[in-house]
Amino acid sequence: MTWRQVFLRKIGYLAGIAVLLGLLAWLGTPPAPSVDREKSSPGGLLAQVRERAGLTPSQLGELDPGGEAVQLATLGMRGVAVHILWTKAENYKKKKDWTNLSASLEQMAKLEPHFITVWRHQGWNLSYNVSVEFDDYRERFRWILRGIDFLKTGIRYNQREPLLYGDTAWIYAQKIGRADEVKLFRRLFMDPNDPYEIHGGRPPRDNWLVGKDWYAAAEKLVDEGAILRTTPLIFFSHRAMCQMNYSDAIEKEGTFGDTAMQAWETALREFRDEFGQRELPSGYDFAPVIRLEEEERIRAEIEELARQIDALQPGLREEMLAERRADLTPEELSAVMTPAEQRTPLQRQIAAAMQLTKLRMTHEQVARRIRDPERRKEALELAKKAVALERTADAIAHNRNIVNYTYWRRHAEVEQTPDAVAARELMYRSEEAYQRNDHITAQELFYEAARKWREVLEKYPDLQYNDFVVNDLAEFINRYMKILDQLDTVFSPDFALQSVVRRYVRNLAAHETLTRLVDRAKQEVEKGDYAAARRDLEEAFREWSNVLDRAASLRLLSDRETVQEIMDTTALYDQVLQALNDTFPGQMTVADVIRIQIAQTPPMKRIKQDMAQANYLLLQSTAPNQLQAARALFEDALPLAADILKQFPHLTRLSERKTVQELLELHENYRRLLATLNEPLPEDYPLREFAEKVIPLIQRESAGSVSPTGESQPHDGNT
Repeated sequence: MTWRQVFLRKIGYLAGIAVLLGLLAWLGTPPAPSVDREKSSPGGLLAQVRERAGLTPSQLGELDPGGEAVQLATLGMRGVAVHILWTKAENYKKKKDWTNLSASLEQMAKLEPHFITVWRHQGWNLSYNVSVEFDDYRERFRWILRGIDFLKTGIRYNQREPLLYGDTAWIYAQKIGRADEVKLFRRLFMDPNDPYEIHGGRPPRDNWLVGKDWYAAAEKLVDEGAILRTTPLIFFSHRAMCQMNYSDAIEKEGTFGDTAMQAWETALREFRDEFGQRELPSGYDFAPVIRLEEEERIRAEIEELARQIDALQPGLREEMLAERRADLTPEELSAVMTPAEQRTPLQRQIAAAMQLTKLRMTHEQVARRIRDPERRKEALELAKKAVALERTADAIAHNRNIVNYTYWRRHAEVEQTPDAVAARELMYRSEEAYQRNDHITAQELFYEAARKWREVLEKYPDLQYNDFVVNDLAEFINRYMKILDQLDTVFSPDFALQSVVRRYVRNLAAHETLTRLVDRAKQEVEKGDYAAARRDLEEAFREWSNVLDRAASLRLLSDRETVQEIMDTTALYDQVLQALNDTFPGQMTVADVIRIQIAQTPPMKRIKQDMAQANYLLLQSTAPNQLQAARALFEDALPLAADILKQFPHLTRLSERKTVQELLELHENYRRLLATLNEPLPEDYPLREFAEKVIPLIQRESAGSVSPTGESQPHDGNT
């Protein structure tokens, strides 16, 4: 290529660049408004498009002259500059250089005021990450507010960005309302003097309600046409949930009565009547828009269509269902036939799987089995409508599950009732009494609260099958177990919420597992395979340990039926150990439950009382009348001890060593008393066999932990 060709090519390049620059300048010419219409200019094509789309800087938010100057100074390298500042900000945070961190954030904001990610990321960063670096809760609170202020600055420049409003609402509500320091933060937020200038001279408001207002502002923007760059379902649920959390928070802080009921009434209205009735995208093409509150209405329409189909040939659906059930295995049939509220977790899985597979019977399948042609045609038309409605109802149900809609709606319905508010108040007063060491009053209020909750469950029976309600009440029972522990007592036999504890335990996977292990062990015992039964039962006791960790109140007999299940498992294990000529391990995982269960029996209570009185008499004097009085007490206790051993024969194989030691103490004290009187043990001595069996076992354990089988038996407590 000659130099002339090279020169002409360069001239061509320069000309092309000039044309493109001219075109870009013409397209991007900014508007030039003027009082004189003839002199005003709408600007280039791009400027006009931005104007129509509402994307000009003046339409997005406030203009910052200083920021505009900084942007011009970067000569089009704003992205690079922001990246550098972002990296610096992260380094300053790691070094805990808060002054330079704040400066970097301000510079980023001036360079890219419309870069939403900067505002969102750094607002969260300040409130959640930087705040926790301080030991003083007041400084943590200050940095949370700095994160909020940073987001508010971003809103000034991006006034039509719902996510910034939503993030501000989230920090007001969730960060302050759910932090570990929630009590301290809420106190600072509601301080009448407003030292942090949160409320702008207005009376302080609850942080949940302030967050709700910000969510309301975000919703208004979306309703007015602002683009929402997140899932609408979750986004629109937040405002109503703030009211739910507010209602819950004021009750935890001691506000009840009409105020609490009105708060819950508002929560129900906003959740059900506003959020539930809002049109939302379903995520499915066949039902692009749904309302969460309409599922029940649609299901009712489907049931009516099904009744119309069934009326065309009565009994057909039941006949088809019987055919399908005949193909089920015994385990599958048992799961399906068990009432839904009584199913174990495994049975729920099996039943759900069967409804989707072997038992799945569509309306169309029923319609096609109708013998009469005319009626079959009519049924197929009805089935077509039912199928379309079912798809819509299933889409609503799927979206409901995401926000747990059914639970929260029912929760608000119940919590607004006088009985539920009264139950919450009794729980609060019980906790207050416990904190001031008035344990008797705390216990009385606790039982009264339990009875009130029982009334609520009887009035709304579906609640006792709701796992969220059961878990909440089980946590309440476990928490208030400390009151009974302080009083050295147990749950009364008529404790009002035993069924809740039972339901909670039955829902645990560990209970499902141990039930299968115990059932298998029973079969192995019937076959005489005691070694296999022992392995399964020891594994079952490990699962019982997991249950007791989750349902700690069982240690104080909160549900006598479940406790009896533990005792039955222990009795089966005792049968196996007796066949193997062995004893219980050194520390049974359920030993505390066994001990407390035995200790609560009338015979054991009387034994302890008689022993205490007899020992007191012997400490006072060894006069003949004192010895005879003590002897009478011991001889009153001995038949009762024999009754205990008949009722709990596994004690002879050391199932619970503390109780065994107490019975041995009775034996030893009585033997010494007779020795003092120069008398032998009577021929019909009730504890003779017990002492002869147990004392060698205790001695053998102390000497070297050797089992009766002659094998080394380290009692490491791993059963």
